[in-house]
Amino acid sequence: MSIELERCFLLHQRPYRETSVIAELLTEHEGRVSLVCKGVRSVGKKASSLRSTLQPFALLSASWSGKTDLKSLRQVEVITPAPRLHQSQLYAGLYLNELLVRLFHSGESHTNLFSRYQASISELASLAADDTIAIEVSLRRFEARLLATLGFELDFMRDAITGKPITADAEYQFHTEYGFYRADLNDADADNEHSAINADSALASNAHLLIAGSAILAIQNHDYHDKKVRQVAKKIMRLALAQHLGGRPLKSRELYRRPD
Repeated sequence: MSIELERCFLLHQRPYRETSVIAELLTEHEGRVSLVCKGVRSVGKKASSLRSTLQPFALLSASWSGKTDLKSLRQVEVITPAPRLHQSQLYAGLYLNELLVRLFHSGESHTNLFSRYQASISELASLAADDTIAIEVSLRRFEARLLATLGFELDFMRDAITGKPITADAEYQFHTEYGFYRADLNDADADNEHSAINADSALASNAHLLIAGSAILAIQNHDYHDKKVRQVAKKIMRLALAQHLGGRPLKSRELYRRPD
């Protein structure tokens, strides 16, 4: 199999054998692809050129071949240089890259994932490096789109049990599989589906998270001016993504960690 001049972004690279690296790319049409890039860690102009080309956040054009999951890079060039990301911008970009590496397997292709990532990197680059609130909001939007791509789009408008609209003056609990439901309901108030949710072991890990309906609606409306809304959104996305991450923490979160 041979792919010619596919647009892509470098998500991660790691050493391979003596002078090579394995590069993880997010490609426009082929999804995530793992490539052996020979000679990147050797000496000479060619190796130096490869190293300067294989940079995160730059829009690249690559050609590769191979019959196994691990392909061989044949050619790569820069289409658009990487934007200058600083401090929180950079940490946020590294977080997006690690999410994609952890959540998507090599060879899986997902509609709009490439364009959504490209738009998110452009958005991060357009923000001020010290505007941590805007950067945080950008991350929440991308996380929500990732969950939708994985088939777990969250409904911030309706109760997962009754189907009724979420109301600002009620309190809700969050279940990573089902969504939001009224915290004051009991088995007598709902149908068998509610009983099934209560019986689900995953509920135990979410039962402590009581969320005001007003916060849920604010997230739906992308209204993050209230710090409490931002904190709730962060907790919701962490819980929703955790079940897809296999229980291992994200390394990039350590870089981005700061007091809320």
